[in-house]
Parts: sequence; C-alpha cells; structure tokens
Amino acid sequence: MSQRQLPFPSRPSRRLSVFESVATFALIAALLYLGAGILVPLVLATLLAFALAPLVTSLNRRLHLPDPIAVIFSVMLALTALGGFAYLAGTQVMKLGVELPGYQETISAKIAGLQAQFGDNTILDQINHAVDGLSQQVSGPRETLPGAPIPVTISNEIGPLSILSSVLGSIIGPVATVAIVTVFLIFLLMGRGDLQERFIRLVSGGRYSKANIAIADASQRVGRYLLIQLAVNTIYGTIFGIGLWLIGVPSAMLWGLLIILFRYIPFVGALIIAVVPFLLAFAVDPGWNMLLLSVGLFLVLDLTTANVIEPRLYGSSTGVSAIAILLSAMFWASMWGPIGLILATPMTVCLVVIGRHLPQFQFLETLLGSEPVLSPPERLYQRMLRGATEDAIEMTEDHIEAHTTEHYLDDILMPALRLASSELADGPEALPQRRQLVQSFEALVADVAKVDWPEQSSMLLIGGRNEIDECAATVLGIRLANEGIASRVLPPVAVRQEAIGRLDLEGVDTMVLVFMGDDIRAQTRYVARRMARMAPDVRIVVCVFNDLSTPESSETLHVDAIYRSLDDAVDGVLTSARQLEVRERQDSGRTEPFAGAGRGDDALGQAIQQLADSFEIPFATINLLHDDRHVEDEAAFRLTTIVAETRKPLIVHSMTPHPLVGDNAYLQTNGIDLYAAVPLVVEDSTCVGALALLDYEKRDFSPEDVLRLQEAAEDLVRRFGGGNAVRAA
Repeated sequence: MSQRQLPFPSRPSRRLSVFESVATFALIAALLYLGAGILVPLVLATLLAFALAPLVTSLNRRLHLPDPIAVIFSVMLALTALGGFAYLAGTQVMKLGVELPGYQETISAKIAGLQAQFGDNTILDQINHAVDGLSQQVSGPRETLPGAPIPVTISNEIGPLSILSSVLGSIIGPVATVAIVTVFLIFLLMGRGDLQERFIRLVSGGRYSKANIAIADASQRVGRYLLIQLAVNTIYGTIFGIGLWLIGVPSAMLWGLLIILFRYIPFVGALIIAVVPFLLAFAVDPGWNMLLLSVGLFLVLDLTTANVIEPRLYGSSTGVSAIAILLSAMFWASMWGPIGLILATPMTVCLVVIGRHLPQFQFLETLLGSEPVLSPPERLYQRMLRGATEDAIEMTEDHIEAHTTEHYLDDILMPALRLASSELADGPEALPQRRQLVQSFEALVADVAKVDWPEQSSMLLIGGRNEIDECAATVLGIRLANEGIASRVLPPVAVRQEAIGRLDLEGVDTMVLVFMGDDIRAQTRYVARRMARMAPDVRIVVCVFNDLSTPESSETLHVDAIYRSLDDAVDGVLTSARQLEVRERQDSGRTEPFAGAGRGDDALGQAIQQLADSFEIPFATINLLHDDRHVEDEAAFRLTTIVAETRKPLIVHSMTPHPLVGDNAYLQTNGIDLYAAVPLVVEDSTCVGALALLDYEKRDFSPEDVLRLQEAAEDLVRRFGGGNAVRAA
C-alpha cells in the first residue's frame, strides 16, 4: 500500500528572534497609536456590547421582543443614563462656577494665617496670586477707583459667526464620538451571532470548541467586571456625595457623579476627583474641620471598598494581576490618552483570556494573569531547591490545614520529588542541588510529620539509587506509620556492593526498594541475588514512583512484588503485613475469635441468620480484619476498616453520600441500599472486625435499631469471640 502524500510539505515551527519580537511589538504599538481615531470608538462599542448583551438576551427570552427592538431599547436605555449623568454633572458645574468667587476671602485669610505661622513662603504667595487671578476671571472686571490708572484691553472684535464656530468646534468632537460608538454598538449587538461565527472561523484553526470556550469566557469575565464595577462605583459615588453634602462641601452631587466615572481608572481615578472637593473644603470652611472630615470620609470609603468589598465581589472574575493592571494602564494611557485608562482593565482581561485558551498566545496569561504560573508541587520543589525551608513549611501547613496530611504527601510532596528526580541527574554536577533539596526535605518532614522511627523493625525501606529515592522512601514510611506499621528508612549505600554484606537483617521479613528514576533493573537484580544468598526468607518489594519507567515486572526483576504508586504500595504492604500476622497466629496454634466467620451451618452461622431474621433483613455477616477471603475484596474490606478504626456504628445508604465511605464499589456493584455495621471488640479491647446487616431494599435504620445491633454484637462476642464483650466507644 502506497503512503499517502501530504498536499503541502510540513515546515518546522521557528521561534521569533529578539529583534523580530521587538519589531512586531513596535509595529503593533504604532498602529494602535495612529489608528486611535478608529480603534477607540470600536473598542468602546465592543465593551459596551459585552455589558448590554445579557440585557438584550433577557429581553428576547423573557419578553419575546424581536432582536432589533431589544437592541434599540437597550441602547436607548444606556444613552438615557449617559445623558442624565451629563445633565446632572453640567448643572452642578454651572452652579459651582457661580459660587466660586465667594470663596476668595476665606482662601486669602487662610493663606495669610499659614504665612503668619510659617513665615514668608514663595509657594503660598503664588497660590494667593493664583486665587486672585481666578476670582477676577470668574467675576469679571472690577470697578475702577478714582485716580487709579485706567486698564487698557486690546481685543479682536468677535462676531456671532466666530462664537458659533467656537461652540460647535468644542462640542462636535464628543458628539461625533458618541454617535460613532452608538452606531458601532447597534451593529455589534444586532450582528453578534454572525460576528461571533466569523471570529471563530478566523482564529479557531478548526478547533471550534476552544474558540467557543474562549469567547464565552471573555464575554462572561468582561461583562461581569463592567456591571459589578458600575454597581460598586454607583454605590461608592452615592455614599461619597451624601457624605460631602452632610459635611457641607459645595456641589457634593457633582463630585459623587464624577467619582463614579473616574473610578474606572485603576488605582488613582478616585483620588484624582477627590482632590477637588478637598480644595473646596479648604476654601469654604474658615477652620479645618470640613477638610479633615472630607479626607477621613474618602480614606474610610476607599480603603473599605478596595480591600474588603471589591475582592469579595470580583473574586477571580478578571483573572488579571495587580502589576499587569498598572502596566496596562500606563501603556494604554500613552497610546490613547485618558480614555485608554478607562479601557485598560477590560482589554487586559481579553488578552489574558486569549492567552488562556489559545496555545500560541499562552505567554499573555503567564505575563498578565493572576493565577499562579507554577502548580503547588512545582512551587514546593522550587522552595526546597533554593533552601527556602520556612516558606516550604508554611505552604505545607496551609495545605494540610485545608486538606489532609495524606493528600499533601500523595499530591504535593511526591510530585515535587518526581520533579527533582527528573531534573537533578546522578552526576556530580547536580550534587550540591540534591544536597540542598535533601536538607530542606529533612527539615520539612521533621516539622510536619511527627514519626518516631524505631531502631529495629521487621520492614526496611531503602532508597534505590540516590538521595531523592531515600526521600521517597521516607514518605512511604510516613504513610505506613499513619497506618500503624513501623519501618526503618536506610540510605542507598546500605545495598551497595561495599555495604550490603554488613546489612543487619535480624528480625527483618520485608525489604522495600524505592526508586524515583527509571533505571532500576541492574540495581534491583543485584540486591535480589545477594538477598537470596543472605536471607532467602526476606520478602523483596520494589516501588517505582515514575510514570516513565520501563514496564518491568516482578518476574523480570526477580522480586516478590512491584508497585507503581504510593497508594498501591501502602495497600500492598498492609495486606502483606496482615497476612503475615494471620500466618504467625496460625503457626502459634492460637485460636482466632469467630473461627469460620459464620460461613456455614455451624452455631455461629445459625446465630447470624437468626439475627438477620429478627431485623427482617435478608443478609447478615461477620467481616474479620484478618480473614484472607475478606481482605481480597478491597471495597468491602474498606468498610470494615472504617468501622474498626472509628469503633463506631457505620450506617450507609447507597443513594446518600457518606463522608467516610464516598463512592464504595462494594455497595454499588452488589445493589446494596443499606449497610449497617457495628464493631466487634473482644476482651483485650482489640477490634477484630464488624457485624454487618445488608439490605437490597430501601429502609430506615433508627437509633433503636443501632442499639439492638450493638447488643447483638456484644452477645456474639461473648458466645463466639473467646471472652467477654467490650462495648466500643
């Protein structure tokens, strides 16, 4: 069969050089700067479309309005709100202009007082002259006193046409911008479906699901940001205006309205406007109370909003870091002036969304996003690598407080060691970094995991090749210690050729070799051969915590078992330990409680059946922790383990989630709706298993039923458990 030829030869992708990247950025910046007249209205219309799209959709679905009518209504509503805002602000400005000359005397008196206190000051003199000049411009020319020189004014004659041209020239720009934005907005809203399809076709490259997710994410984040910011700014401006009115600052409504708009400017917008009422408070009040109250109102309101309210409302809605917002504000202000400050945050949000969903622009999310760029294991690995032990311990304690120690060991610490194993080779050049990592690891384990390592133990955990393998063996030892199994951790040199002959194997029945790397065959076979001659009864287990390791098996390595995950290793060691304990008891001739576990027509089996009949439940059973047949069924054995560890009744309904059980395969696969079990505690206070009732039908199990089941368990312990029963806590 001939090989199918591609229509075009594939070319390897090439990274842009530094010069090409800088030239591309400069070209884009030049286009943004030169095309501001077209791009600014378009960007404004796009952002308003994000904000108004939910309203248009709601009018379509709830009121069943045609799309054109819904769009026109939404746009007119926005224009009405904008017009009302402009009218209120304009009237307040005119009112302030009329009142301003009356404040000259207070300002002059207050400046004179400052001059008397601090002496002659050039700055204060300049302020005083500026106030006099401003007052004359606002109030008009003063009357000429007798004997005073007559001021001579030279001016060109201004006719009605010149006045009309000046007025039209000052208002035609903003009106034209509003008109262009309105037209753009209407067309964007009416054609949003078609425009979205064209945009997807343009940028998706055939990956339509990714493009749809990116558009939905950007629309949700930007729209939510604009609406929440509008609500926060409106409440902020209302409180600020009312507060200034109660304090007595002139034109309080004007400053409340303006601060609503200027708070869209990141970080400094509110302060820019707040300075003006501060100056008015200085000019109006002969004392200092009005100024101090105004500053106090602003500080309390701004700090509360910025540090308490906005973080809770926004959450991760923007996904942009604070430094990215600051840099974005500087960039867009230099490109498009004051309007760029208002547009900086929404446009940066769009760039972060593009970087999150389009791989070729992933650097944008890395540079601008607020999400951590390193995963928790990577962050822990970096802290351990540079010796920041205190930071690593703090991160560990926070994670354990939010989750569990077991979750931290499995999902954070072990992946961090896996990263170290893949990066830090066995060569001497990486030795200093490995030593630093091991020192940080030892300090971390000593602070977090309180484990008493025994001097002698039946189980040895040995690092396979290097220090990182020894660290992984320590993690396995901590997990086993939490399960009640003591072990000793030895360094890799213990099984090297020069030291393995001096290995103390007295009382040892299991040796576990732990590897984080993928080169395991030679070392494992060597240890297996030597141990076969030195201690043939010792069981050898290999743990390979590396997904990229070669597919070795216990037969090829000549060992008893091989495990490839921490959970499998813990479960396997626990099972082997229980089986060994059972064999030791059998060898010693000791009679087990509940021999046979009631599986048959013996007296114990008949007693269990009578118990099931008394509860009108089809099935009752005794599950023992050391019963090999029960241990092999992991899902059922898990339920018995929970009862034995808590020593409390366990009532589980298959349709109701249980915090300790979760999704148990034993209940689901066997169609069991009710599982009710109590612990079996013998006279030496040892919990040997559980007495369980199983029902395939839905039924309640009351506290009285639990008490009856506990009494039945105590009776079975007295009759078949080899002694008196001990009630569980």
